[in-house]
Amino acid sequence: MATLAERLNAWFADAATADAVGRLREPSTSEVAQAISDDPGHEVTISRSYLTALRNGSQTNPTVSVLSAIVRYFQARDMSLPVSVGALISEEPGASAETRDEWAALADRQVRSIAMRAGRLTPELREQLLSIMDVLDSSREPSPAPPAEGKGA
Repeated sequence: MATLAERLNAWFADAATADAVGRLREPSTSEVAQAISDDPGHEVTISRSYLTALRNGSQTNPTVSVLSAIVRYFQARDMSLPVSVGALISEEPGASAETRDEWAALADRQVRSIAMRAGRLTPELREQLLSIMDVLDSSREPSPAPPAEGKGA
């Protein structure tokens, strides 16, 4: 099961935008904390250090108002992941093991980088990339044992 920190980090990765030279850049913890604190739509202020503690898992029990303010920030972004308080703190009803695995995988920086780069590809190139990944996956599977030869003939 993905933790609050893993899900929050996945949101940061999902909110990445291209910088002036085309590299994907996640919003910084400081930028997000400042934007949340400056938002006139709620009364929540959040420090960079507290948001960092949520992201690294050392703080695990934020208030509902803090969660709502974080959700509000990410809902204003172009996101592909589900953005809601429920999605951040618990499994959505009916969430499959596959969905939980996807959240956990997105917590890995390399996985997020691959996903974000793939998102900029054309559908044809994404299809080619998936084919390459299928080949790589199949090469990791152990090859079947050779059939046993019969004894005595």
